[in-house]
Amino acid sequence: MSEHLLPAGYRNALFVDLDILTRNYENLTGLLLSREPFAVVKAEGYGHGGVEVARAVYEAGARWFGVAAVQEAEALRAADAGDGFADARILVMSDTLAYNAKRLVEADCDAAVWRMEQVDGLAAAARGAGGKAGIHVKVDTGMGRLGMRPAEAVDFIERASRVEDVEVAGLMSHFARADEEEGEAATGAQIREMEALIQMLREKNLLPPHVHMSNSAGLLNYPHAPGNLVRLGLALYGCSPQFSESVALKSAMTWVARVLQVKEVEEGRPVGYGGTYERSSPGRIAMVAAGYGDGYPRILSNRADALVGGVRVPVAGRVSMDMLALDVTKIENIAPGDQVVLMGEGGDGAVSCEEMADRAETIPYEIMCGVGVRVPRIYLRDGRATHVRKL
Repeated sequence: MSEHLLPAGYRNALFVDLDILTRNYENLTGLLLSREPFAVVKAEGYGHGGVEVARAVYEAGARWFGVAAVQEAEALRAADAGDGFADARILVMSDTLAYNAKRLVEADCDAAVWRMEQVDGLAAAARGAGGKAGIHVKVDTGMGRLGMRPAEAVDFIERASRVEDVEVAGLMSHFARADEEEGEAATGAQIREMEALIQMLREKNLLPPHVHMSNSAGLLNYPHAPGNLVRLGLALYGCSPQFSESVALKSAMTWVARVLQVKEVEEGRPVGYGGTYERSSPGRIAMVAAGYGDGYPRILSNRADALVGGVRVPVAGRVSMDMLALDVTKIENIAPGDQVVLMGEGGDGAVSCEEMADRAETIPYEIMCGVGVRVPRIYLRDGRATHVRKL
């Protein structure tokens, strides 16, 4: 099967080029200097497929992986099969309350913590398993989400370090505005808070071995932010954080869908629910097998483009659950069974994830993560399909 060609019987599919992902990873790690990369593969690898992304970057050298939910960590461990991830460290970054302690220990995960109840629960689970539980203390330096304030962290780490069966492996925080031009003052304040905490912990000989604060935007926009790990998220998948142009990145996703019908439409004849699209002259409409049930945002009704043979054509009318319409009047030859590119490159054209996000009034993360579970993922190496997975 050649690149981006839908197999017979597929209504639409998301092609994920693992070579592009690997190049993104290598280009980003070239900026790390002495720091270690930490690949964030939560939410099914931002919609790409968490196991496949993790294996690709593991083969390229990654040994740290971040997920949000304990079942995501379990899926990575289950995919090990004795030939990968054996020496990988997986950090569960939020789903770490005490009720998950046993599962976290059984999956051999580190856990982000911010309350002693978590530490005690992990210690008990580790004791029962005959091992140690790794914890990363989450500090809120200005994000305003999970974590304790820096003023609480020294005492917390001192207490946690005395708990048997627990290893205080990491100290972590998260930037809130590192991707915003107007966020420089807020980001600078976060950096100063983290640096002050690191210094206090170092003086008391309590500083954990692994410190991480920077995400993709932090790496690219604040390269001297503290930490010896850098969490690679959005940029790994080919989207540059806002106002960052310092590294070559390319999207690994191409979303392709099948044409179901091509029909002539008269001047003034409405298309779709609500009749929100009418042509001012006769033309042609192609019905395409993808809709909001597949994760194509309904807000893109009448405001997005797709590619037919590399030529841009507009979305015509409202996006339905299972299909959408394209105005293909300017396309010479198009027939049922042909395919269109909803996102990605096709021919000489491209519809980027960033463009779709902008027109949908959202962010690229939501577009990527939103591609639905009924859309098969087809994985490419050297331009050829290696396997297919349904989420």
